[in-house]
Amino acid sequence: MKQINSILKILLTILIFLNFQNLSATNTWFSKNKTYSGEIKFKGLKFQLLDGDWQVANKYDWHIMGIQSDGVTLVQVENNTIKALFEISQLTTSGKRQALVSEWLNTAYFNGVTDGCYEKSEYYLVKFWQEGMSANCLKVRHIDVKKEMYNPDYKQDADGYSEPYVYAQFKHFIKKNNLDIPKILISHQHIYNSPFHGGRAFLVYVDRNPEFYNIGKTLIGDENNSEYHKANLNKHLKKKKFVDDIIQKSFVYHKNFEKKLKVKDYQKLDLGISDIKKKDTYKTSIVSELEKLNELFKSGAITKKEFEAAKKKLLK
Repeated sequence: MKQINSILKILLTILIFLNFQNLSATNTWFSKNKTYSGEIKFKGLKFQLLDGDWQVANKYDWHIMGIQSDGVTLVQVENNTIKALFEISQLTTSGKRQALVSEWLNTAYFNGVTDGCYEKSEYYLVKFWQEGMSANCLKVRHIDVKKEMYNPDYKQDADGYSEPYVYAQFKHFIKKNNLDIPKILISHQHIYNSPFHGGRAFLVYVDRNPEFYNIGKTLIGDENNSEYHKANLNKHLKKKKFVDDIIQKSFVYHKNFEKKLKVKDYQKLDLGISDIKKKDTYKTSIVSELEKLNELFKSGAITKKEFEAAKKKLLK
């Protein structure tokens, strides 16, 4: 009997080890002492980061009464300023609580919070689908970061909803590293929840600081008066072009987001991607490559001769 128990203990240890190895191979292990680039894996799904190195600003994991939530906020820093943010989180539940959580999520995202998934005058774009306990949403907007960090329109505890900037760990990361807070971030946000997806709700935010994209400094950080407010954007054509490009990128990103999550056809958003001509996509690609070349030339990474040769090759 003792021998059988010993064998069972060994087998159990092996199973635990193999399970841990499998989890490690499937998901990226996020540590505040590491940097990340390229591709990450979260809950077995692959996500591509914007170019450059990223570090962890905030991560959480909690479990209560059959409901589990975990997520991570990555930040990209350049010249002591936040260049970009990437947040991904998942909420998982099952059984009878699934209906309660889905109801809460739909209330939070579509009815309750100030910055939910519904038409607002300051949003550049919002597309959503909702039926029963399932929901799918894409939102593109500008964010007054200081306002969201210190004086949001909603109360976190009251709505059970919060932007990544509200978290205490994120604020601590900013203070600890003495970072400059960007006046405005341009954000595309992707949300999907369905009981048909194993009771999982997914949320992904991709935020860019426009000051790092050769379109000038942000003049006004106030959400309502900023040049990045939808009502003011036509007066700033370079910045409008940047926002329009982010909107196009968000369409492609959301289609990939739906594909990763195996969203059912009837739940997918109609983003009109099939109407985008290859010619227009090609032009956008060429402009992007030329901008990168110009950045390399300005930084001294390539000579004028190399710049002209590469530019000529691209235009051909």
